[in-house]
Amino acid sequence: MGDQWNAFVVGPREHAPARTAGPLCGLTFGVKDIVDVAGLPSRHGLAAEAPPAEATNSAVTALLDAGASCVGKTTTDQYAFSLSGLDTAGSAPVNPRDPTRLTGGSSSGSAAAVASGLVSFALATDTAGSIRVPASYCGIVGFRPSHGAVPLDHVGPLAPSFDTLGWFAADVHTAARVGAILLPADAPGMPKPRTVLLLSEALDAVDQATRAEVTRFAEHLAKALEIPCRTISAGVHLDDVGSVFRAAQLTEIAAHQRDLEGVLPAIRTRFADAATAVENPQQQARVRVALSGLKDPLDQGDLLALPAAAGAAPRVTAVGAEEYDSHRTTTIALNAVAGLLGAPAIVLPTYEPHTGIQLVGAPGADRALLTSATAAPDQPRQRHGDALRAAFYQYETALTEGDIDTLDSFFASSDPCIRFAPDGSAYSREQIRALRVSRAAPRELTRIEFAALDQETAVVAAEFIRTGSGVSGFQTQTWQHTSEGWRIRMAHVSLRT
Repeated sequence: MGDQWNAFVVGPREHAPARTAGPLCGLTFGVKDIVDVAGLPSRHGLAAEAPPAEATNSAVTALLDAGASCVGKTTTDQYAFSLSGLDTAGSAPVNPRDPTRLTGGSSSGSAAAVASGLVSFALATDTAGSIRVPASYCGIVGFRPSHGAVPLDHVGPLAPSFDTLGWFAADVHTAARVGAILLPADAPGMPKPRTVLLLSEALDAVDQATRAEVTRFAEHLAKALEIPCRTISAGVHLDDVGSVFRAAQLTEIAAHQRDLEGVLPAIRTRFADAATAVENPQQQARVRVALSGLKDPLDQGDLLALPAAAGAAPRVTAVGAEEYDSHRTTTIALNAVAGLLGAPAIVLPTYEPHTGIQLVGAPGADRALLTSATAAPDQPRQRHGDALRAAFYQYETALTEGDIDTLDSFFASSDPCIRFAPDGSAYSREQIRALRVSRAAPRELTRIEFAALDQETAVVAAEFIRTGSGVSGFQTQTWQHTSEGWRIRMAHVSLRT
């Protein structure tokens, strides 16, 4: 069971409430299921049950301390070792932008949760593109920090020299708010943006439509920042960059033993390939020289604009075909540039041809990169509804735990306040409380839809299954924003017959 996008493996409801009314108050987030949250299992995309984690990753703790609420664990490809988003033990996440296309992996559930509007943002990991590729495929913002910028304690490793903990958001402004909490301060004297660079080898690796969109974006960003835009060459083929990264990554993966019981065939094959990976010293030397030539201008304030993927999200049915394999190889190579540099990268959505744009900054210049990205053209703003989502998930937790006082507080204190349900009708807050009994009503939400009608009114529709009896039903709530916050004015619950 799970939400209609298969985004969550635990949740969504408030599992770890905000600890203070801090700068992220009202925001909700999901956590990739290789990142520990105390009291919740970390299954790493496997079918086997796992004990609840005893500790919480320090980034999650910082977000809770800043006022955000964790509403569950999100689906991941097994051991975070895939770019498709299909390689998980349960149902693969669905791409809310286009269900016929891949969500991208391995942070597939976190991407789907943000793209569908189930959460304000979601934590994820990125080693070879596991944030940047899903962000591109799903049309959202994805941020991969500099290597080591965000702590990786209580996070399942893949290739430690390249692993990073980042996040998705629906817009760059929300991504920057999260960065203000999680990122260290940039080094003093950080130079201002100087030039937006296009890499000729990257442009040559993609189709004409993607090349044109990346170029248009870079030129518009440069204009917004009042700096020039120019094309440079790395002096090495992009395939070499991808091959060097892949060999180094696989060598590290092979050095870390994992239990392959219950692992899917595709993941088993990748682990077997990792065990036979061989690094090429001559190729490494060529790539090292080329990347040094890229790092110097980045350190001086330049921004590098690249496609985040080889093109639009492939169709689900394409996986396994030669064309998909070529797309995947090129996509890894495009993302290897930031990976080998240990540099921060942010993916911003475009609308045609639906390939995200990747901006790469200097290692350690994470906050400066986020600031520059806020000037990017044609970027959406987060939909109204962060506080509504937070209120709904708090209500859902109170319902499951039988917390009558909290449930009561979420209904409007003035008329009209109406609830229709199988256990009776009630026409005021007092009557609603009288109908409730002090017992828990554990259930799993199988579908959630948030619809903001305007700034003050919204509707939340949900389908559910009661975990004890298996009885399923439907719930519709009309919420109104009041001086007390979001409150329910009208609610209707019916059971499936």
